Amino acid sequence: MPSFYFQTFGCQMNIADSDDLRRELLCRGYDETSDPLCADLLIVNTCSVRENAETRAKARIQEFGRVKKNGAKLWVTGCMAQRLGQRIKEKIKTVDRVIGAQHNSDFLAHLDKYLPKYDHTGVPGKLHNSPGDYITVMRGCENFCTYCIVPYVRGPEVSVPASEVVSKVARRVDEGVCEFTLLGQNVNSYRDGDIDFADLLKMVASVPGVRRVRFTTSHPKDCSEKLIKTIAATSSLCRHIHLPVQAGSDRILSLMNRRYSLDHYLGLIEMIRRYIPDADITSDIMVGFPGETDDEFEDTLRLVEKVHYTTAFMFAYSSREGTAAASMKETVSEDVKLSRLKSLIDLQTSITKKIYDSSVGEEFEVLINGRQEKRERLWMGMNNGFKKVLLSCDSAEAGMIFNVRAVRSSGMTLICERITK
Repeated sequence: MPSFYFQTFGCQMNIADSDDLRRELLCRGYDETSDPLCADLLIVNTCSVRENAETRAKARIQEFGRVKKNGAKLWVTGCMAQRLGQRIKEKIKTVDRVIGAQHNSDFLAHLDKYLPKYDHTGVPGKLHNSPGDYITVMRGCENFCTYCIVPYVRGPEVSVPASEVVSKVARRVDEGVCEFTLLGQNVNSYRDGDIDFADLLKMVASVPGVRRVRFTTSHPKDCSEKLIKTIAATSSLCRHIHLPVQAGSDRILSLMNRRYSLDHYLGLIEMIRRYIPDADITSDIMVGFPGETDDEFEDTLRLVEKVHYTTAFMFAYSSREGTAAASMKETVSEDVKLSRLKSLIDLQTSITKKIYDSSVGEEFEVLINGRQEKRERLWMGMNNGFKKVLLSCDSAEAGMIFNVRAVRSSGMTLICERITK
């Protein structure tokens, strides 16, 4: 049978897209290989969020073009494929097909048209050893934050019908998956008729065999009290809300076109803490946006100190061709950006360590994700929020849920022991 090889860059949605495409190939009689030199079809699923992601993808595509075996096909998919289109083939002559992120449905047509089918009666089983899986519930974005390329490469918002989401979850449960992460560029804007995102969460949580449900990403302008109350009232919905703030200054938020004020954001934080006191709140934070002053950066530090995020994804602004911010005059030097980023990371790291240290002595449930490679008796997992756990245990398997007690903290991981109740 012919074989295929996937290289995926970027976000969780790209991972989910790659998994869907892998299933289609497996259903058509293709085998997956871990060696790109042996593959009959190489697929690179690309990202465009930051320039570095595109640079890495281009390097990998060029490498595959040089080393692929005679007769092998090289396809490029995803956000960079959408942004650059056929320019990729013009610059990298070894690329055979380019399929943009907005045309994933065309992938099946490309399979039927350009690749032969093979006799295959089986249905692909679970693709990962992990007990968790990603489920895309909506695609696209209409927020048009001035720094972000996503609306241009992913297109307008389109929600997956709720019945289709639930059916897919049920099929994955049959494959042994018990934890699901629902994905969308802005899941809060999900809508299928009268069904909003809070309703969809309850529907997924009620599927037999579902033990935990997570989601990402929430936009503060659409985060509702109904959503927060639904999480608080549903035990299988994880006590974790990722709520990107990006900046701690109303002026910078306005320049970013984030469409909420700092007061509105902090009101959401207060609401989450009120309904879900044990929630882990995480965020995305950017430094060095065009026009950001020293005082406005200090505003961001004060916000981080006030909210006390469990962790955050922190990065320096980089211009993306085609976005509104690309035409703004950059006033923050690279050295200043890196200095601000270091200060932010140092602050958040100290907060994360305090939060982990304060969790020592607590009892909670941990879902086992897998074994730590270097030490056989240690198993990796996650609590019902967003804290990483290491559990010393002789007999365990991925997908098991144990009651544990945190006995110490490494600063970024809770070391736990199993308890019986």
